[in-house]
Amino acid sequence: MGSPLDNRSVVITRSISQNESLRRLLEARGARVVEVPLIAITEPEDEGRERDEVLQHFDQFDWIVVTSPNGADCIAPFLVAAHAAGDAERFPSLAAVGEATARSLGVTVAMTANPARADVLAEQFPTGTGSVLVVQGNLADDSLSSSLRAKGWAVTQVVAYRTVQLRPTREIMLPAMAADVLLLASGSAANAWFDAFGTTTPPFVVAMGPSTAKVASALGIDVSAVAPEQTLESMIQTAERVLADV
Repeated sequence: MGSPLDNRSVVITRSISQNESLRRLLEARGARVVEVPLIAITEPEDEGRERDEVLQHFDQFDWIVVTSPNGADCIAPFLVAAHAAGDAERFPSLAAVGEATARSLGVTVAMTANPARADVLAEQFPTGTGSVLVVQGNLADDSLSSSLRAKGWAVTQVVAYRTVQLRPTREIMLPAMAADVLLLASGSAANAWFDAFGTTTPPFVVAMGPSTAKVASALGIDVSAVAPEQTLESMIQTAERVLADV
C-alpha cells in the first residue's frame, strides 16, 4: 500500500547541507519535494575558537552532553581522534539527544534520550557532583543546563555552531505556497518561515517535536500535527498520518 505522501508536494526548510537525507526519505514515499532552505549552519561568531579550545581538553569533564547532530559533527573529530590515538587521560561519558545525534558522534554513547528531546535527557540524567560539558547551538536556551545544575552538576556550555536565517527569492517562494505540506524541523526554521511568509502556509503544517510547535504557534502559525520525537522519520510519519485522515 502506498504512502499518503505519494504525489503530494512537501516543503522542507532545512539547511542545504542537511536537506539530502530528508529529501531522500520523502522521495522514497513518492512525495514531490519543494526545497526552501531558510536556515544555514555556520561557525560561531568567534569562528569556533572557544569551542575548539574547550574540546581540546574534553577529557577534563565527567560527561559531555550533545543536543543535536550539528553539535555532534563538531565534536566527533576530537573524540574519534583521541580514541584512535589513545592519548586522552580519560574519556568522559557521553549523552546524546536522540539516536541521530548518538550515531553522529562516532563513538560509544552511554545515554541516549528517546524520544529525542532535551527535556527527556534532563529527566534521565543522574544526579552527581562532577563536571558536564553541554555542546549546543547558539539558539539553544539554558533549560537543559539548568536542569543538570539542579541535579548537582557543574555545567560548562559551549556554542558549537551558529544557525542563521536565509531569505528565499520570490521564485522559490511561489512553489512553496502551492505545496500540500510544510515540514518545520526546528524553532529557527519556524522563525525563518514567519519572517519570509508570515502566517501563510500550505494546508498542512507538521512540526518536529513540541519545542518547534511551541515556537510556531507563538508566531501564529497553525500547526496541524506535532511529531512526538525530534527525528526526521517521526516527522514524516506524522505527516503521513495527517494526510491519511484527510
